[in-house]
Amino acid sequence: MNWFQFQYLIFDKYLSNIFKIVLKYPSIWKYMPWYKYIPLNYLLIKKLYKTWEIQKYDIVHFNNTENFLNFKKIPNQISIAESHWFDFWVNYERFLKDEKNIIKKILWYIIDKLIWWKIRQKIQEFDIYYCSTPDMLEPLKKIRNDVKWLPNPINTDIFKPDWNIIKLEWNPACFFPTRLHWDKKPEYAIKIFQEYIKPNYPKATLHLLNQWFEVEKYKKLLNDEKTYFWHDFMDKETLASKIRWSDFCFWDFSIWWLSLMPMQIMACKKPIITYDMHELIKIERDELLDLTKKLFEDEDFKKSYIERNYKYIIDFHSEKSICKIHLENLKPFLKEKLDLSDEDINELTI
Repeated sequence: MNWFQFQYLIFDKYLSNIFKIVLKYPSIWKYMPWYKYIPLNYLLIKKLYKTWEIQKYDIVHFNNTENFLNFKKIPNQISIAESHWFDFWVNYERFLKDEKNIIKKILWYIIDKLIWWKIRQKIQEFDIYYCSTPDMLEPLKKIRNDVKWLPNPINTDIFKPDWNIIKLEWNPACFFPTRLHWDKKPEYAIKIFQEYIKPNYPKATLHLLNQWFEVEKYKKLLNDEKTYFWHDFMDKETLASKIRWSDFCFWDFSIWWLSLMPMQIMACKKPIITYDMHELIKIERDELLDLTKKLFEDEDFKKSYIERNYKYIIDFHSEKSICKIHLENLKPFLKEKLDLSDEDINELTI
């Protein structure tokens, strides 16, 4: 679920000769609404402890906050917990502020207040405690001062500058590959396109995804068939092929850090406008129009922007980089709890 599926793919891909990765999740490969997923996931992990099947694992990684409640420390077992910005009590006031469903908002608030103290207590017991984004480090240090950020990994075998392409109409072709949902604030991207790009580049087109709640609303507003093009859900290879052909990309205007898609776009060496106050872009939403103008009008700036972003992704977000970080964090526990020698541990990191 969420970021951990990408972590699983990394270790299954790069470390399968060292670790046998087992997933205990309800229907991870298909969509399940939260009100079914959370109780099922909680009961599944509870059963692992009740039957003590959990004891057969050398390393356990808990990715869902509700399962922190199930956790019990077992001798000679390495335990990892990971928090996300939308988890119970973790930056939760920011999540509730953006939530528009009042019933859901009240329900989550009550649950959060009922269980946050227990989650906080459990977090102290894990060997390694990760957070998914850098903005979480400071608030989480109040709970546990050795919290570490494990960045999102990017599959640079798929998302890379040179490979297959799928042509998009006209020039420049602007791509906005996010679901059209109010929590993404698509109005910012559309405003930039309509107020600056289209008037200055009459043949410009905007390519959007035919997904989520506000699709019909925007299809009515963006009804010029020569300017706006709609794309159905696609696999990662197809998505990367369309990104590589695009001239310019937009992404989320609500999240204040780099999420997965903008990093995939950066890995394809394409200019992107997205809201990010913590890693690279670091300017306010209202200033993103000026950044767009600079990218269109200053070729040298555009080249340096693309190269800087690409280098950052390769250095900090490639799958191999994340594996290396995680193995470094595991080293002391591999020695202490699994009785591995220095020689064994060194072999793991080759």
